[in-house]
Amino acid sequence: MQLIIDDYGAYIGQRDNLFEIRRKDGTKEEYSADKLEQIIIVKNGCISTKAVLLAARNNIDVVFIGKFGMPEGRLFPAALGGANLIRRKQLEAAQGARGTEIAVKLVWAKMKNEEFFLKALQKSREGDFLLLKAEEISRLALQLRKMLEGGFDAERVFGLEGMAAAHYFAGLAEVMPIKKRDQEGKDEPNALLNYGYGILYGEIERACLLCGLDPYLGFLHADRYGKPSLVLDLIEEFRPVIVDRAIVTLYAQRQVLPSDFEYGGEKVFLSKEGRKKVVEAVMGRLHTEITSDGRRLELCAVIQEQARRIASFAKGEGGFEPFLYRW
Repeated sequence: MQLIIDDYGAYIGQRDNLFEIRRKDGTKEEYSADKLEQIIIVKNGCISTKAVLLAARNNIDVVFIGKFGMPEGRLFPAALGGANLIRRKQLEAAQGARGTEIAVKLVWAKMKNEEFFLKALQKSREGDFLLLKAEEISRLALQLRKMLEGGFDAERVFGLEGMAAAHYFAGLAEVMPIKKRDQEGKDEPNALLNYGYGILYGEIERACLLCGLDPYLGFLHADRYGKPSLVLDLIEEFRPVIVDRAIVTLYAQRQVLPSDFEYGGEKVFLSKEGRKKVVEAVMGRLHTEITSDGRRLELCAVIQEQARRIASFAKGEGGFEPFLYRW
């Protein structure tokens, strides 16, 4: 389970094999280290050195989340650092045909999952607008897939991805009040999406670290100081299935309220109530069971499987197929 701390001034201490949570209102809670796999700290709080060591000894990931949902820091066991062979092979793959194949297939899977999601949404709506947008994305995905036959061009990949995204968000505008995708979060729907993507980002980064992969060495996104290129690569195929589905469901169930937002300058932030809704919705999707390769797995386990497959493929073991989810 994940322990989420979203209270200003909360203190996380340790007693025996327990994490003790003390809040400013005087309330206390205890959680066994045996039952936790991650501690997410959203608001400014304190965690003791003993609590950090308890987390490390139990392989519990500790993540510090910023106001937009993005991880701003994390603590993980030192044992995860012993992955030199995998990272050398990852670098070799990034410079050759294996890296190209991974890059193209990940973006292709993102586009196909966008297509499948729009088709699923069309089933409960009149008209064929969503279906038409899905077909446009399918056409672009086919063009992208042909790059595996030769002639890889990163700029062309991003161009096709951008055109597909324009069709996709035009389709989503039929089911939620979003005009376009805005990474700056200048409106309510994008504030919700950005926070959800931040949570997913943290899950992807964790999967990479557990598999020995370097989160900052990608196959498509350019390497740049402080930019986790591999996380940005791997997150693509899961955005529609996990975060977009979660936020669309919140709107469909009329759970999004004015009290979920706060405003500062040109940007929109989530209130505590808004953050709680997004965290619960996205975590709910992450722990949703689906059938993958003939097995029943939670989506968070599928993410871990995909990271392992990238690591194996980078080492020259077998092939690599991206994650597709047909609704």
